Amino acid sequence: MYLNTFTRFNFSQFWVLSLFLLGFISCTEEAEIQTYYIEPEYDGPVVAWKLPPTWGENPELSGPMAGSFHVKTDAGPQGRIGVMPFREAVSTLSITNMFGMELGYDRFTEDSLKTVMTQKKVGNKEFEWVRLTEHNATQDPKMALLAVYRQEDETWLFPFVANANLINQEMNAFLAFLDSTTLRAGKKVIRAARPVSSPPVSKPKGAPTWEAPKHWVAGKASSVRIASYLVKDEKGNELDFSITSFPGDVGGLLSNVNRWLSQVDLPKIENSTSSPLLSSFKLDDKDAHLLLAENTEKTIYGALLFGPSQSWFFKIMGDTSLAKVEKENFLNLLNSVCFHDH
Repeated sequence: MYLNTFTRFNFSQFWVLSLFLLGFISCTEEAEIQTYYIEPEYDGPVVAWKLPPTWGENPELSGPMAGSFHVKTDAGPQGRIGVMPFREAVSTLSITNMFGMELGYDRFTEDSLKTVMTQKKVGNKEFEWVRLTEHNATQDPKMALLAVYRQEDETWLFPFVANANLINQEMNAFLAFLDSTTLRAGKKVIRAARPVSSPPVSKPKGAPTWEAPKHWVAGKASSVRIASYLVKDEKGNELDFSITSFPGDVGGLLSNVNRWLSQVDLPKIENSTSSPLLSSFKLDDKDAHLLLAENTEKTIYGALLFGPSQSWFFKIMGDTSLAKVEKENFLNLLNSVCFHDH
């Protein structure tokens, strides 16, 4: 039995947490249980789960992901399964459109959503259950199975995207996984420590190029975080820069901006069109949004680009004094971004 959960979790002490999880191994190796002592990065809900024996855990987490998995097959890892917690209520319509665009659907409305959504009880939890099948596919079409769970003001999304045959084959495992989840609001999510080695990462279609400052130290990429850089000064102050990409609009401009603002302890904004923190600008001649926000200790600068089927986020966050020094370098990087789809 593979287990991913917390042990001796003390809600008054967040600085050290223990996480037991399946070691990151290939499909041909024997499974082993490893223990990681890590400091959580994501200030959000707490989740624990029991991993089905036919699934493996992906080594990298980025953006809103609290868990990322694949199905172990003879042909190698297949499909993508995730745990995505949102600290605000996200509509099922927005979630469905995010995945529907990837599968060739037109944008859903509240009325058309009813044709693909049902209610499903799994254990003692009630889920909104959305099943989308790729348009114009002949054999074994791609499918997105979306399980949406609501708790207080939070939204939990469990997407399973794979070929239809694989999803049908793993349906009992998916239901058992959902039943095993323990969801606690308002605490911190554990993220697994980066393994020694990771599988090759393929960039999303249409990924841009850019020029980073020479003194920024490049880190590892993942399927979502396509670029990472660490910026430090002689005083030990740090900034984290990332370029991430997701299908659809991931909840839209206001939801993502407010999620970012909460990461630097700034109040949410009510209207994205009138906030002095946001402005419109061109990112490689594409309409985008620029966020510049800070307090005395933390700063976040970010560019958000919502394309027809893919969202792109360029974000730097950390110490305010260092951010002021690096602001021009951040803006110069944005000016160097070039998408290769035109």
